[in-house]
Amino acid sequence: MNALTFSGLWLIHEPFASRMEGIILPRLAAGFDPIPPHFKAAHIDAGISARDKDGNWSRARAYLDDYLRIGGGDVAVIPLEGTMSRYGYCGMGNEFLTDVINEAATEPAVKAIVIKGNTPGGTVDSVEMLADAIKKFPKPSVGYVNGMVASAGVFAMSQADQIVMENSISSEIGSIGVLMVHIDQTAALEKAGLKVTIFRASDSVDKARINGVEKLSDDLVDEIQLSLDQAMTTFKGYVKRGRAGKLTSEEIFTGKMYGKAKAQSHGLVDRTGSLADAIKLARKL
Repeated sequence: MNALTFSGLWLIHEPFASRMEGIILPRLAAGFDPIPPHFKAAHIDAGISARDKDGNWSRARAYLDDYLRIGGGDVAVIPLEGTMSRYGYCGMGNEFLTDVINEAATEPAVKAIVIKGNTPGGTVDSVEMLADAIKKFPKPSVGYVNGMVASAGVFAMSQADQIVMENSISSEIGSIGVLMVHIDQTAALEKAGLKVTIFRASDSVDKARINGVEKLSDDLVDEIQLSLDQAMTTFKGYVKRGRAGKLTSEEIFTGKMYGKAKAQSHGLVDRTGSLADAIKLARKL
């Protein structure tokens, strides 16, 4: 996992954006309610209500309805996809997924959940929140490794009651570890004939000390190492809690990725199978 959050180009969940653009924008331009009444009625009749207990439209409940349909009407298949972060890059974001899981916990139509994962991991920020929501979920929960689940994805998915791994030669799980990348750009800048000077306010002596143009002090290196080690201790604790009595080797904490055979023998997953198998298992637990 990487403790840094990147800024720049933002991506939005394309299916949601495309669907809403064609419905909401024309109605707003015409001064109408953004959601057509017949759409609301059809949506509610077909599944769970998209409105919360106070009658307000809930994005989490609207998506939960879609996830519930994927699982056959009683099991919510919740996607844990793309790079994980608090608000989401290519995926839905840890906060939003936590909201969906919490809604599923109190929705009578939901009998169980399947966390369908295909993720390389992501930022440390907010992953504990998502993992705790899965751990505390009061109904059966199953994790499904849909190709690859790494790092922060394992942190969260390890809290499910059972984990099923796709029965494929390319399926992988692991990369249990924490890292941070620092690039020293001083030599490149010097070669380019550039000299960078950072000015700070008198009281801001510690601001942005981790950068590519100033030498890292020994104390700062020690602080970075301590932070990474503390995060790793938390990571290991969560995995051991979630997979209690199932792990057979400490080797899994070195950051390696594992195929289906070793993942099962090391206790990272319980069995192999398809998404349909994971849904069936969730119904039986």
